Amino acid sequence: MTTNETEFIRSALQQAKDDLLEGRVPGPLTSTRLVELAGVKRHRLTHDNPDTNDEFQRRARALNRTKPEVDRLRSNLDAERQRNKRLVTERDTLDQRLKAYSTALLGLLEERDRLLEALRSGNNVTALPNR
Repeated sequence: MTTNETEFIRSALQQAKDDLLEGRVPGPLTSTRLVELAGVKRHRLTHDNPDTNDEFQRRARALNRTKPEVDRLRSNLDAERQRNKRLVTERDTLDQRLKAYSTALLGLLEERDRLLEALRSGNNVTALPNR
């Protein structure tokens, strides 16, 4: 690779980095978006210009921590985690209740069947007609 190509790639990466970090170009603050915007292959950033990559990553992390959109998303995530925890607890409670009801129902059905069988097998007892 010639010096001119190296300088051109470095310049393109610097411009793309500045555009992304300053918000002139939309998109996520990722290395993938940076090389896409610069129009170069990823290894040109990670292997040939690691200092540019490191600076971009450092500044992107700092921006991602302080952006209101990120704070809002983190807040939403926390709320959804709490909601999920509450729903899991409710589901487990309902599952236990359902098992208790089904056990009780099974016991009642078995008792009914025993009583009906006793009524049918008895000599002097007649079963009532079903209505």
